[in-house]
Amino acid sequence: MSDEIADETGGRGRGRPSVIDADRIAETAIALWRERGYRTTGWKDIAEATGVSVRTLMRHFGSRAEIPWTGVDAAAQRLAISLAAMPDDVPTGEALRRAIVDSVTHSEQIFRAAPDWLAVVANEPDLMVAAPRAYAPWTGAIAVFIAHRNPDAPPAICHALATAYQAAAFAALADWAEDGSREDPDRAVDRMLRWLDVHAPTADDGGEPEPGPVAEDAAGTRTQENTP
Repeated sequence: MSDEIADETGGRGRGRPSVIDADRIAETAIALWRERGYRTTGWKDIAEATGVSVRTLMRHFGSRAEIPWTGVDAAAQRLAISLAAMPDDVPTGEALRRAIVDSVTHSEQIFRAAPDWLAVVANEPDLMVAAPRAYAPWTGAIAVFIAHRNPDAPPAICHALATAYQAAAFAALADWAEDGSREDPDRAVDRMLRWLDVHAPTADDGGEPEPGPVAEDAAGTRTQENTP
């Protein structure tokens, strides 16, 4: 019996927190959902398959919809560490791409579970609804970094850009899984993110218009000419 489930058989003292292998539980749950369906596979089924009690599972995950996103917190931590170490002279778009690529795991469990994960998550609305909450620390780190690099950017813009990067990274991983996971996942993410960039808008692309040249009429009145 593994140490991860010792608490379920009296192997720990009362009051000590449970320690479980969340990645293994997620892999098992996703496989069950792929086989039996998400809505017809409950906590009891997952408990029987993993050897971890329903009580412990519910205490750790909160809801079944949170299980597929168990690795996002660790990815957010890797992302934050990479962003904090990023040199200031690296352009914002490139810095984000590098950091997001650094956040991608190389866990063998990801390779094994990827096809089932994609099939279940992409087709189950309840699981997709849980994604924004799960990714909140990840997108938050991106938004803070963009705001730091672009102090004049409205918070809503920073959040929208962060969400766009999250969506692009997720799409890259989904395509990677659907394609058979034949390469490292970070390479798929890197390739996708090279299409994105972050820059402050200018008059040419719809930003604030730049002041036009100063003109002087026949009476000597100076007026500002604004280019259309």
